[in-house]
Amino acid sequence: MRISLPLALILSVSLNALACGRSEQADVSRPSQAPAGPPTHLQIDGTRFRTAQGQPFQWRGLTAFRLVDYVADKNEQEAEKLLGWAEAQKLTVVRTLAMGGGFMDLKPQEGRAALSRLLILAANHKLHVEVVALAGTMDMPVNLDEQLSTLGETLESHPNALLEIANEPTHPSQVPAVGKPDVLVALAARVPADVPIALGSIEADESFARGDYATWHAPRDNKLDGWAQVLGVAQGAEHLQKLKKPVVSDEPIGAGVKYEPGRRDDAPARFRASALLTRLAGLGATFHYEGGLQARIPEGRELECFNAWNEAWDLLPPDVESQGTFRVAGGQGAAVQDFDHKTALGVFERTSGSRGWVLSIGPGDPALKLSPGWSVVETKTFEGARLVTVARQ
Repeated sequence: MRISLPLALILSVSLNALACGRSEQADVSRPSQAPAGPPTHLQIDGTRFRTAQGQPFQWRGLTAFRLVDYVADKNEQEAEKLLGWAEAQKLTVVRTLAMGGGFMDLKPQEGRAALSRLLILAANHKLHVEVVALAGTMDMPVNLDEQLSTLGETLESHPNALLEIANEPTHPSQVPAVGKPDVLVALAARVPADVPIALGSIEADESFARGDYATWHAPRDNKLDGWAQVLGVAQGAEHLQKLKKPVVSDEPIGAGVKYEPGRRDDAPARFRASALLTRLAGLGATFHYEGGLQARIPEGRELECFNAWNEAWDLLPPDVESQGTFRVAGGQGAAVQDFDHKTALGVFERTSGSRGWVLSIGPGDPALKLSPGWSVVETKTFEGARLVTVARQ
């Protein structure tokens, strides 16, 4: 396998060009609802989240779409199973739907009634909940104003709550109004100011980045025997640098029992590499998988993929996202000047002062050519990737 030089060059040029950029559209403003007391929910500090007490917060998330539905159906034990398991894996966020049809039947009013109880259950397991307010609105009627106003009141009362207004706003499953950024901005104004808000995923239109933080669904490119979707994670760093607010990789390609190009992947190696690259790029990370639609604990191949993905938090420092600068190999100021393009598909790094971490994606030794003063300290080799720790004298 081989990647052409233009991809790395394009990424490098894009990152440099966007470093000073900023969306021209105004962000959501909720001045009339500014909190009177000390903060209660997660806070935004540049491109990072912090707790209400000012401590760094790691976004280590999990798809769990049906959690609210379990509570609404008086089936709390199923929700408890998933939440207890997530806590044991040291996860920090579960992402769930406040309404939806298809694989579940959760009417908006039922979701609103059950949400407070779910937030209490999640808090007992030290988990935050990213609540998606609008999903499948084309098939399930909902009063948009009522949905956001009522959810906002509930979320304000629970410090472990965050809100994403719409899941994939421009998707055909959403009514046309949901696909308009200005509509979602107006809906966001109905939510108390202390509740962190994302409007909806930005890959189709960056105008949806006008919330407190942004969500992004990474490309699901199946080229290069599936490894192109891993390389595509680096594009998230462009959004991060341009928007200057937290960006969460909220629904990348999901794990499944078999490989389905563009939808599900069954290779643990690619999930490990994707999580490492997500963290180096400075993004929040959410593990997406088929069983997550039903909020089931991963098992079999999906569990193997999750375990590989979850290794990223042991392999890299806990605060790596907030350290230094993310770069593509060969870019301005990079520790890696060049590499063997026959054995590596792409090389990415994060360096801070005299230390750094380099991720090579590809089947062989990348033969890194380091900038003067940099040297290799340690190399860890995995299927399809190498993680190299470097230092500068």
